[in-house]
Amino acid sequence: MRKTIVTILSAIALFAAQASAQTSSDFGTWTNIQLIKSYGAPYAMARLEHRSFDHASSTECWFAMAGGGYNFNNWLKGDLSYEYWSIPAAGDMVQHKAVLSFTETLKREGLAVALKEKYELAYNPAADSFTNTFRARLRGQYTPQGSILTPYLMYEMFTSFDTMKWVRSLHYAGTEVSLGGGHSLDFYYMYHMYDKGGLLAASHILGIGYTLVF
Repeated sequence: MRKTIVTILSAIALFAAQASAQTSSDFGTWTNIQLIKSYGAPYAMARLEHRSFDHASSTECWFAMAGGGYNFNNWLKGDLSYEYWSIPAAGDMVQHKAVLSFTETLKREGLAVALKEKYELAYNPAADSFTNTFRARLRGQYTPQGSILTPYLMYEMFTSFDTMKWVRSLHYAGTEVSLGGGHSLDFYYMYHMYDKGGLLAASHILGIGYTLVF
């Protein structure tokens, strides 16, 4: 876990230095609804997300996810999910994804740091092809005592197992807002850096999410 965290932090510094070389910039929105049903240690989950691009004027993609997981102890959980993706920005491409993830979380009072590692297997039926991606996400958050706000910083890096190269990275700053009764909202700004024909490009994303845990 320590080696992965060091790798992620090194990548953050590297891509920040490369930001001046970006070739294009865009603005978009990401919105989602997520439901989580707890059965003690096991849980079920579902998510629906829409993403816009081209200065928020067009749909980049949308996806639906369903899955389940298990809390092994107070710091480790794992889950497995299926995702159906529709991507109008790529010629109405459809993808089916299987995602396996593990999350390790360290907590102390109102401070929490979590590392989520994902293996993603995607199938494109039109091309009859598979892609394999590793994703690592580092998140730090703090909840002041008695506050409904949980500000956080988060970084996620995507690496292709097929080419062993960096694919893209997401840099978040946001806050969750607890509404009580298992309801919460998530507001964030995200800087999305990605490879575009061998050159570095970027998007500015405003995101909002709603989660119900019951």
